[in-house]
Amino acid sequence: MRDESTAAAPYRRPITQALLLFTAVFGVLFALLNYHAGDYALMALELLMAGFAASLIRTIARTRRLQLWIMVFLLPFFTVMMFALTTAAVVPSVFAWVLLIPILSYLLLGRWLGAAVAGFYLAVSGVIFFAQFGFEHGYSELRSLANVVLVAICIFGFSHLYEASREHAESRLRRMAQTDPLTGLSNRMHLREVFMAALARDDAAQAMPLTLLMLDLDHFKHINDCYGHEAGDAVLCMAARVMRERLRAQDLACRIGGEEFCVLLRDTHRDAAITLAEDLCRRVRAQPCVYAGQQISLSTSIGIAEFGRDGSDLDSLLRVADRRLYQAKTGGRDRVVA
Repeated sequence: MRDESTAAAPYRRPITQALLLFTAVFGVLFALLNYHAGDYALMALELLMAGFAASLIRTIARTRRLQLWIMVFLLPFFTVMMFALTTAAVVPSVFAWVLLIPILSYLLLGRWLGAAVAGFYLAVSGVIFFAQFGFEHGYSELRSLANVVLVAICIFGFSHLYEASREHAESRLRRMAQTDPLTGLSNRMHLREVFMAALARDDAAQAMPLTLLMLDLDHFKHINDCYGHEAGDAVLCMAARVMRERLRAQDLACRIGGEEFCVLLRDTHRDAAITLAEDLCRRVRAQPCVYAGQQISLSTSIGIAEFGRDGSDLDSLLRVADRRLYQAKTGGRDRVVA
């Protein structure tokens, strides 16, 4: 199963582990201080929280449901923090710990979930502050209070802006890393990611059939030699356009090297894949590429491999599809072999 939260933000796992270690160690230290202060309820909660944090360290290191476990820890962690603010021995300076909430929420939960969690607990801490000290006492040091509120707002706002810009930049870089720059199709790396995600979602085994097409443009070297490499690039782009027009939204077309393409067909058995591949051959044959006023005739050969029957992983499917593509080439080109 793919770890979505780690894939989106790989730093979350080590930060969570560091937070758990911090909580385990300092939870015990604060429990000792509260024991000496006679605050046994808070002491018990801090010991429980320290033990809970320690027990999660190995889970966080291995889990594929990272964001779920982060929530499982953060919600009681912040709740215990709120309880600590309600104790009789609390002083206004203790509320400085509240400033950690937006930082941790955005770092570990992302922009929108982090905003919701941080906003809720900041609001609760504000209510607790005035419940503890009263409005009259709370406003007696208005300048100090204003400084704390403004710092909290700044941390909240800048954390939100940072996370938004980070997500945007990371999304753009991920698209660039997954895309062939010439044709705009996916590349081999993205093919592997989508294949693994499809297996995880569909319980791989049987629920949804998967079929792989391997396509190769016939006589591509001759096109490059006769018309030039820019014409070859135009031919590749036209072939990519034909695939995008014919394929469904659930299918994935990739350029995996040179004039070689690959198509991953979800929810498609072998017979349906053959029909689609033959239609692709007809469409490529029927749409010559026009470059510099010249028509360049095209054809493609296709090899097909079906998940389960021809292999249970991407590499084995690619090998079988490539072997059948070679058979299509040696058998006369412009044909499908399954």
